[in-house]
Amino acid sequence: MPEKVLIVDDDLDTLRLVGLMLQRQGYQILAASNGPQALVLAEKEQPHLILLDIMMPEMDGYEVARRIRANPVTASIPIIMFTAKSQVEDKVLGYEAGADDYITKPTQPRELFAKMRAVLARAQKAVPGKIAEAPAPQERGFLIGIMGAKGGIGTTTLALNLTLALHQNSQQETIVAEYRPGMGTIGLELGYKVSDGLDRLLQRSEFEITSVEIEHHLIQFSRGVRLLLASNNPLTRLQSESAAHYQQITHFLVGMAKYILIDLGASLSPQFKPLYPQCNAILLLAEPTNLCITQFQLIHDTLLHQDVHQTRVHAIVYNRVRSDIMLTRSQVQEKLGLELLGMISPAPELVYHASLSNRPIYQHQPESAIANQFNEIARKILTLA
Repeated sequence: MPEKVLIVDDDLDTLRLVGLMLQRQGYQILAASNGPQALVLAEKEQPHLILLDIMMPEMDGYEVARRIRANPVTASIPIIMFTAKSQVEDKVLGYEAGADDYITKPTQPRELFAKMRAVLARAQKAVPGKIAEAPAPQERGFLIGIMGAKGGIGTTTLALNLTLALHQNSQQETIVAEYRPGMGTIGLELGYKVSDGLDRLLQRSEFEITSVEIEHHLIQFSRGVRLLLASNNPLTRLQSESAAHYQQITHFLVGMAKYILIDLGASLSPQFKPLYPQCNAILLLAEPTNLCITQFQLIHDTLLHQDVHQTRVHAIVYNRVRSDIMLTRSQVQEKLGLELLGMISPAPELVYHASLSNRPIYQHQPESAIANQFNEIARKILTLA
């Protein structure tokens, strides 16, 4: 598991710059923009090292260091003061407050890295009788991206119900995340009054997005199933979010559950481009019509040109309309040149009654044909994991 470093600085540019440098060195980054937030993160996350600025409003770095040392839970965490205050008296105050080392800004990255490595090594040797062991690899969940070949064909319905089916068939922790600010529908479907966790995370700097923050915004839907929901307020669609925001959120989500399903909406989006190659599987949803199959093929080919291996892209057909003009399963597979991972039958009455009860289809009638189809897809995904 990579060593966790908590960076504490009220200058967001410093948080971004230092955070990026340390991430490239293989560290896991936590960020706090003020003293009280740093104290909470230090206790909950137990970082291996804290880089602490001194000049901050509300609570300066000296006071933060003293409180960290006074708390038995955090007392042994190494602290490096990382500040522009360069006078001898400042350094003395820093060491007296509990700092293990002191670096003045600006500094060369190699000096920072060298001091960090030295402090971390001393901290490991300071534990009497402890035998150094190779760090265990960080367990990463199975990341599933769900996309529609076009809008309005049931991408979110698939994401929610497949999440429940995966949990039922694996008995493992699962998370579904709506990456669709201003277009969230799961909260409406389930009758939640507040469903804007994703939107709140996107309003922060990417370096302020931590595992603690994400945990705070996850909704416990049922035992073993959690939701990260987007609001349906169209005004939030006007706010800009970057690919870095989604990368940071995804980075933490894959450490929180065995299966993580992210609803990526319809077609391709520039902010999701870095995520596509990270997905262990991409489920591309289409309707059994010639037009939609053509759109599917275009998206499929584009994904392959964006470093997504062809074995990770899987086709699912959602046939929501009873009609003789729809293509059959064999016709769809022939046109795509792919074997379908699943085909979902039309069930308009079931969908209607499930929505009235604010329950997902999978739970409303767990013995129905459509629930069995979600189970079939879930079991196939378990063979991929």
